[in-house]
Amino acid sequence: MNQSVNLPLVDSQPRVRRSTYIANHLRNMIFTGALKPGDRLPTEEQLCKHFGVSRTTLRESVQMLRVSGLLDVTPGRGSFIRLPDPAILMKDLALLGQYSTMESGDVEALRVLLEVEMVRIACDASAEKKKILQSYVISRQGTAEEIEDVERQWHLAIAQVAGNSLSLTMLEALLSMQRVDRLKRFEDADEIMRTMGVQIRLNSAIQEGDKNMATRVISSYLGSPAPQIN
Repeated sequence: MNQSVNLPLVDSQPRVRRSTYIANHLRNMIFTGALKPGDRLPTEEQLCKHFGVSRTTLRESVQMLRVSGLLDVTPGRGSFIRLPDPAILMKDLALLGQYSTMESGDVEALRVLLEVEMVRIACDASAEKKKILQSYVISRQGTAEEIEDVERQWHLAIAQVAGNSLSLTMLEALLSMQRVDRLKRFEDADEIMRTMGVQIRLNSAIQEGDKNMATRVISSYLGSPAPQIN
């Protein structure tokens, strides 16, 4: 049976960006698995009270998610989480990046949410599945474009090992949005060496099933404090 879900509290946001903020907040919950396909969102009245917004603002947020293919809205029944069509999701994210409704910091924060969870799940994968990660360690040889491509494939390989197709699609879109900045990074020899070290340490932690180490390595690499893993 479909069940409504509880939402965590969120910080207040500037009024001009509130509908976009709410939509992105709900996206994060979907992409990290806090909201699952088939889950029903709380009622419009409950959501307005929770986020402290008007019905008009909330409906704008819901419409963004519906257009993205993340919600099925049925009059009289409510709004239900659904798996999006990957092509629609990629197009939606590309537009978000193009028109700056999702800032660079938002993109990086979403990457952290996705990748920390992915490396944790990857640690529990079979040794056979984990072998693929060794195929994508960069080297000092090659152009920035070639190095960026290998490093990008490495991140996507981790998502494949974790076995979450939605996270894989989402991560691919986020990496594409960051491509210009990523190419600049890999023009720096020191950054290439740092990345090689990160890949070796993270691959080793995943191979050994060490979730704490894997989480610390990926969080540090992405510039975010590592969460505690019990």
